[in-house]
Amino acid sequence: MAAYAWLKCEREEDKDCYAVLEAAKILGRRGSLFGAEERYVRLSLLKTRDDFDILIYRLQKLVSEGGAKPKTKM
Repeated sequence: MAAYAWLKCEREEDKDCYAVLEAAKILGRRGSLFGAEERYVRLSLLKTRDDFDILIYRLQKLVSEGGAKPKTKM
């Protein structure tokens, strides 16, 4: 099994994928930390089975709801 997975936010309004996932309580690392665009987030897969199941649940919920709304910075 891979140690991590790359996720890309493809909706036009989701330029900061990290913020979108953070709003959905999905933790990852910004793609820019690895030389990728902000549309990418690296997710760790080295977790327990329960953690992985929660990740899948939250991703499915995020997609079914049309995306989480990131917190606005003031």
